[in-house]
Amino acid sequence: MANQTPKSNPATANEPAKVAEREETKDDEIELTWREEEPAHYILEIQSLTFLWEILSRPQVRGYESSAFEASDHKWSLILNPEFENGDVYLSLYLRNMDIQHLGSNRKIDALINFFVYHHGMNRYITIQDGKVKRFSAEKEKSGFSRLMLLSKFIDWLNPQENTCKFGVEVFVVKTGSLNHEVGQNPEKEKGECCSILDHLEKNHVTWLIHNFSNSSEPRSFKFNIGDYVWELQLYPIGVPEVKRKYLSIYLHLQDSEFESGDKLHVQWRLQIKSNGPSNPRKGESEYDPTKPRTGDAWFSRSQSCWGFPYFMKLADLKQTPGLIDNDAFTVEAEFNFIYVIQDLA
Repeated sequence: MANQTPKSNPATANEPAKVAEREETKDDEIELTWREEEPAHYILEIQSLTFLWEILSRPQVRGYESSAFEASDHKWSLILNPEFENGDVYLSLYLRNMDIQHLGSNRKIDALINFFVYHHGMNRYITIQDGKVKRFSAEKEKSGFSRLMLLSKFIDWLNPQENTCKFGVEVFVVKTGSLNHEVGQNPEKEKGECCSILDHLEKNHVTWLIHNFSNSSEPRSFKFNIGDYVWELQLYPIGVPEVKRKYLSIYLHLQDSEFESGDKLHVQWRLQIKSNGPSNPRKGESEYDPTKPRTGDAWFSRSQSCWGFPYFMKLADLKQTPGLIDNDAFTVEAEFNFIYVIQDLA
């Protein structure tokens, strides 16, 4: 058998499930999928199935290891490895990390691995993976799949008439770091964020009475606490400069100095001038009513702590709409519907 190529079995040549056929296995269930795109990181092409049989079937040869290649900022090699049991030869595929010994005995590399085998009859690659993160360390330089299938059946599946085969691999590093954090030393901060909602606020509504509105054009402010955060409403009686003294401007400002730099808040809130009169839509402008609340969906962070309405209400509407101003005073009402908290994972 060592001096000839096994004959093809036409009944199994196009069945991808046969690639995973094994009498025994040391691995968990493997996922097999087809794809047309070539492996992104490395391809090993062997243009002789006789050579493949020779290097994998003879115990003294012990398989084939590719040259080093770079992927995901590390150096790797692809290994075709035979495993012998009860006179049978099984094909195994492994990936070796070439950097781990240089990184130190206490380092680890966690990665996802996809192996590939090209099928000439299908003109596609079959992808071999299990979706699990493989750990590389000084004690475990290689990882992969043991005893994928009998070598003779594998060569049958390849279609020996083509007399060539191509293997490939893709490797994606998930995390690198120290092994110490596994036992609680030097924990590494996870990369990511968590979004939670403060939907049961004990207090979600504030009122602010503005006195002597017409006596001053200086900005007014009002501090309060909602959802464990310190907020401030800022009111500009003649508006911010861009509105050219024609509108009332109101802003919401996050005041909490202990807010973490990577954290964010998303606030759904509504703001209105309390009206003691009936709803008063403009004649001929049924969609506009100065007494209706304005709603906002705003993001807050340490770098973006202020959000609001520069064109909150025309000053003419504020002064002329019945029920808004009484004795040169009016009431601002703010209601917080939801506060979403986005925090970095600890």
